[in-house]
Amino acid sequence: MFMRKTEFNNATFAQAANFRGAVFTQDAYFRSATFTRDANFRSTTFTQTANFYETRFTQNAYFGGATFTQNAYFGSATFMQDAHFVMATFARDALFGSATFTQDAHFGSATFTQDAHFNSATFTQDAHFGGATFTQDAHFGRATFTQDAHFAWATFTQDAIFGSATFTRNAYFGRATFTQEAIFREAKFLGQAEFRETKFRGHDKNRKEMAREFLPGPVFALAEFSQPEKIIFYKTYLGQALFYNCDVSKVNFSLVVWRRRRGSGKWKVFEEEVDLEAAPDLKPAEGSVDERRYWLVVELYQQLKKNYDARQDYGTGGDFHYGELEMKRLASRRKNKIVRWLVQHLRLVALYKYASQYGESYVRPGVLFVATLLLFALLYPVAGFYDPMKDRAVKSTLPPTVITYKSLVSSGQSATEILKAESALFGNSFLTSVEIAAFQKEPAYQPVYPWGRLLTLVEMLLTSTLAALFFLAVRRQVRR
Repeated sequence: MFMRKTEFNNATFAQAANFRGAVFTQDAYFRSATFTRDANFRSTTFTQTANFYETRFTQNAYFGGATFTQNAYFGSATFMQDAHFVMATFARDALFGSATFTQDAHFGSATFTQDAHFNSATFTQDAHFGGATFTQDAHFGRATFTQDAHFAWATFTQDAIFGSATFTRNAYFGRATFTQEAIFREAKFLGQAEFRETKFRGHDKNRKEMAREFLPGPVFALAEFSQPEKIIFYKTYLGQALFYNCDVSKVNFSLVVWRRRRGSGKWKVFEEEVDLEAAPDLKPAEGSVDERRYWLVVELYQQLKKNYDARQDYGTGGDFHYGELEMKRLASRRKNKIVRWLVQHLRLVALYKYASQYGESYVRPGVLFVATLLLFALLYPVAGFYDPMKDRAVKSTLPPTVITYKSLVSSGQSATEILKAESALFGNSFLTSVEIAAFQKEPAYQPVYPWGRLLTLVEMLLTSTLAALFFLAVRRQVRR
């Protein structure tokens, strides 16, 4: 037991240094020290500050089961052989910024109660953090993992920051838990990355809670996937993930859960709803009246659609096709609010949405087609129509007899007879509507000029458009 302040600054340990089970009740300084042989600090307790800043461990460094009650300084330290911190406990900040791990770094099942700083650290061989617990923020920004990085089963209770980190080989995050933000912004994945059954923010929340949550996690914006086919997301929730400005066209998304679009229930990306303060790249450009950079979201949807279509998951690909056109519909350069609203809701792409869900529904144009037939069947008797065959049969030189609702009421018949006549009139009018929709040149009953003829032209335009949308949607489904 070391009862007083211990100073080994700049010291050189020519033989093995054995501090196993020791207790440092005061500050322990090993700053810039050199351990030429093994350094054994297994189960050691550092009650006060433990300072190993710029320390050089030429051989193995054993800190397994050690307890750091106050701050642990290992910034810029060099571990030439294996570094063992398995099951170590860091009660305060763990500072490994710019440290160099030349061989394997073992932090499995370690506990970081306060912030863990590994910013700009270099892991030349495997980095093992499997099962580690990070109670506060975990900083791995600009860290370099030259070989495998193992974070399987790790728990990140607060933010996990891997911004601009480089994963040269495999990165394993299977079954890891990220309760708050998981930031991989501008990270580089040069090899395989696995996120199998990883739990990100919102994973265990019900739908109402997820609908109210507008903070992101994970964030892969601007990340680089050099081998995207080796990036695996399996059985994980991505309803609050950000992937804008990175190519996900070949990333393996298997059994993942995206965000649900209200009303239709289709999948959508979180870029549509994220709080722009948390995603500044999505803020509209200066002078733009758009709510966000819709075209960045369009690019993401195009990549996801390509991804799922290539794997023949056409249902999900169709959801992202819907999202792509929805973003194009909302994007507008019109600054006048009224004009902007009209453009967003009445231009062709908007009508395409209302008529067939951007080609994803054949039921809607089918229903609208039938509704159009019924509507015009009700309208033709208002404008009036006549029976050309009947008029020719009587060889009358008088103008044709125009049939309308009004003419039936004024015919002097009883109420029952009028009701029967109106039913027959509607039947004949519906037949006329069907024949006009089928482009019959001479329907059985001719709408009169001018309003009846105008209705004919409008019906032909609507029904032909809806029929085309119906068959296009059916063709799209059949091709899938």
